[in-house]
Amino acid sequence: MRYVFDTEVVLRFYLGERGAERVRELLERIEEGKAEGYMSLVNLTEFYYILHRKSPEIAEEKLNNLMAFGIKQVDIKESWKIAARIKAEKGIPLGDAFAAAAAISLNATLLAGEDSDFSGLDIKIERI
Repeated sequence: MRYVFDTEVVLRFYLGERGAERVRELLERIEEGKAEGYMSLVNLTEFYYILHRKSPEIAEEKLNNLMAFGIKQVDIKESWKIAARIKAEKGIPLGDAFAAAAAISLNATLLAGEDSDFSGLDIKIERI
């Protein structure tokens, strides 16, 4: 199984919010080689800058920890046109458009929060 992590669900995990246990389960499956996990470089940027505003040290620590689970980066060269089309047609935030584009390009399940940004997109979504 392939999963693409939206910024919100990764932050939930690291901030100990609702859904953190499900995210932990999936990260552990990836670490064990039972699933594949991905994040767009745009979403990694969001994750890092949000934590960096709290503390540069925490941002580095959490990024290194996340990558140690085996999360693979999705280069925007692979998905930028898809993200642009989604942004143009649905008007969702750019970071969400890149998360959705990564899921589409990888034929993966998008792990997302409960916001409505991804409604109406033809992708597999697991809400966390």
